[in-house]
Parts: sequence; structure tokens; C-alpha cells
Amino acid sequence: MEQGILTERTSLLTWPGARMWTTGIAIFLILTILVHLSGASILIPVAVFFGIGALYLLFESPLILLGALTVVRMSLDYPSQFITLTFFERSFSLSQLLGLCIAGLGTIFIFSKTRLLGRFPLLLPYGLMILWGLGTLAYSIAPSMSLQETLRVFDLFAIGFMAYAVTERYRDYRFLLMAIFASSILPILFGIYQFVFGIGLIDENVSATRIFGTFSHPNVFSLYLFTIAAIASIYTIVYARQDRARLLSSLYLGLVVVTLLLTYARIAWISLFIFALLVALWRYRFLLLPLILFPLVLTTFVPAVSERVTEALHPTPDSSIIWRQNLWHDMILKTSLEDRSWLGSGMDTFRISAEQLRGKRFGSNESHNDFVKFYVDGGVVGLAVLALYLVTFAFPAIKVRRLTPSHSLKNMASLLLILVLTLMIASLSDNVFKNTPVQWILAIVMGGFLALYHASLPKEFRDQL
Repeated sequence: MEQGILTERTSLLTWPGARMWTTGIAIFLILTILVHLSGASILIPVAVFFGIGALYLLFESPLILLGALTVVRMSLDYPSQFITLTFFERSFSLSQLLGLCIAGLGTIFIFSKTRLLGRFPLLLPYGLMILWGLGTLAYSIAPSMSLQETLRVFDLFAIGFMAYAVTERYRDYRFLLMAIFASSILPILFGIYQFVFGIGLIDENVSATRIFGTFSHPNVFSLYLFTIAAIASIYTIVYARQDRARLLSSLYLGLVVVTLLLTYARIAWISLFIFALLVALWRYRFLLLPLILFPLVLTTFVPAVSERVTEALHPTPDSSIIWRQNLWHDMILKTSLEDRSWLGSGMDTFRISAEQLRGKRFGSNESHNDFVKFYVDGGVVGLAVLALYLVTFAFPAIKVRRLTPSHSLKNMASLLLILVLTLMIASLSDNVFKNTPVQWILAIVMGGFLALYHASLPKEFRDQL
């Protein structure tokens, strides 16, 4: 296991560490000037400096590296649409470059921690998904997209394993949670800016402007915010012991919820309601009355909310609900007619297959349903892989909740299981598995949580998890 966070911070401030960073910054400035004079992209020295710094932190302070990567990742989606770097005549977005960087760093880290790898409880679900993705390369209608998706899953596995390997104590886990919260600051501020100036997404089905923060779409932003709200509840219950900490946690949670409401994404509203309802039934029964009154007040006094609810209850022929249902029907039928019911068309090929059938005249061809997506991508086998993935991902937390005597770990396990269950429900009407920010956070909190349980066991029982 790695050294604690306080020791890691101290090591970065020692003279050798300070000298290394000073030298690195000087080299970066010189390289930047040379690149600028040569007419090349100024982002090249930034990428080089980031890569070298990340490699250094990987060995010296992996906990801090993981926190920094989390903060950076949540602000890349929007600028990635406009900023690209070209290497060997191929363009890469910022998100893709970060993905490649994490794949490289993750591979190095995994090889340096092979003794821990066999005890990592999430090795089975991620390994299953990666092997299935590689297997579909043999027949995928878009091999490059299947390979890219497999690489994305590997990145999530690497992030989860890194969280598992660097979390020794509750304060390490607290640091990761704080990094997740810090990652939300810029997206939320950007979303509020969009709301104030009315420059968000214009949706013909919503009278108000929908905010999307630093992400590509309000739905992506909303599910990210929902996951942040769920993680904030874990922090409040486990870590916020003093009144001041509870107040700050409550204020932050309130800000996240208000921002989520402004996305006008119904699936995130429903997810938040289901999560809060399950938490109330589990432990906080006094929340039941507010949970009933709050939606009624919003629906009565906020016209845009009322419009979204009315449309969901009485969808028009051109509503997004009918559009999704038609898309699911068409793609399930297409898969059957093409004799792909058993193996599908390849991992992450739903959009390509939908474009072959419908073109782009109906707008987005994303599945908005993970179960339909995995059926089209992998047929019956793909559905079985998704089911096994979900079960094996949640099972370690179920086991911890049943076995641990720690009240804190029991509370964490209960809340994480409620979060996973709610995301499963949300995946019936949105792209949860493809939502990288959500999956990233889930990998970190599950990996770190399982490490805490592993560390709490007597040494002779640690290999039994």
C-alpha cells in the first residue's frame, strides 16, 4: 500500500521535490517558446508537461494524482468539442488524449501492484466487460469504435483499481470524495452562468433554457450531478460529524440539487427522487413528507417543471419519449432481421447501426437505454454480459454490508447499493454506461470503499474478499 496523504503532501514540499518541479516548469516554459516560434500547437508542450508530471505523481503520490485527474476530467467534455491535437496525421480531442494517458498510466500502475490486483473485488466485472469488448472485435461493424470503447472500460478499471490501491484510511477516502466535489465546482459555476445569461441548450420541448455546464448535453450533466448528490449524502452521513460540517455539506448538496433541476432532465429528477425515497425508507423516515410535498410545489409553481411532467404523462407524437420508444423498436427489429440476435454488431456500435437504418434526420442516434444498447451491440450474449457486470459490480458491496461490524462501512455499503440500483433504473431511459463522468465517480467510490473494508479485516482474512 502507498503512504498516507499527509506523508505524500510533505514529500512534494521537500527540497528535492521542489527542485524537480522548478526545473520542470523552467523546461516547460522553454519548450513552449520553441514550439510557439516553430508555429506548432501550443498545446503540445502542455500535453508533454502534463504527462511527465502525471508519471512522477504516479510513483510519488498516486492519491494526489487520482484526485487531480478527477478534477481535470470533469471539465474536458465541452472544450473537447473545439480543441484537438494532431499526432501522426490523426486528431485527438482533449478527452481522448486524457483517456490514452490514463490507459498508459493505469497499465504501469497495475504492473507495479500485481500483488493487489488478484484481491481487487472489481476485477471480475471490469475484466468481463473488457474481454467481451475485445471478443466483439472479430465481427464488429465498426472495429475502431469497439476498440475505443474497450479502452474506455479499461480506463475505468484502472481508475477504480488505483482508488483501491491508494486508500488505506478514512482520510484517504475523504480526500477522494473531496476531489470529486472539487471536480463539480467549475461545471456548476459554468451551468449557473448559462442559466443567468440564458445561453444553455434550447430545447423545443422546454420553455426554459437547459444548462449543461462543461459537458456535452444537459442529460450528461444531470446524471453527473445526481451522482454527486448521492456521494454528498455519503460524505454527510459518514464524515460530517460536527454542526459546521453538516451545514456546509447541506449547503453544497442544496446547490447541486438546484443545479440539477435547472438541467430539466426528467430522468435525473426521477433518479434523485428514487434515491431520496430509498434512503428515507432505509433510515430517515422524516424525509418522506418533504419528498411528497417538494415535487408537488415545483410542479404547481414552476411552469417549466409542469411542462416536463405533463409531457411525460401525456407524450405527443414528436416528444422525446415517443422518439426513444420508436428507436428501441426499430433497432431491436433490425438486429433480429439481420440475424444478430445472439452476438449483435459489436461493442458500442449502436449509433452506427442506427445511422445505417435511420440516417441523421431524426437527430441523435444514441440508445438512451443500456439494455437495448447491449442487445444491439451484443445480442443475447451482450445482455448476459451486462447483467453479470451489474451483479458482480454490486455484489462486493452487498457482501460488505452483510459481514462488516463497522457502522460507517455499513452505511457506505447501503448508500452505494442504493446509488447503483438507482442508476440501473435510470439506464432504462438514458445512456448511463456511456456516461463517463458517472462511471468514473462510481469506479472511484467503489474502489476506495472496498479498500477500506479490506483494510479493516484481520490480516489472515484479507484475501477472502
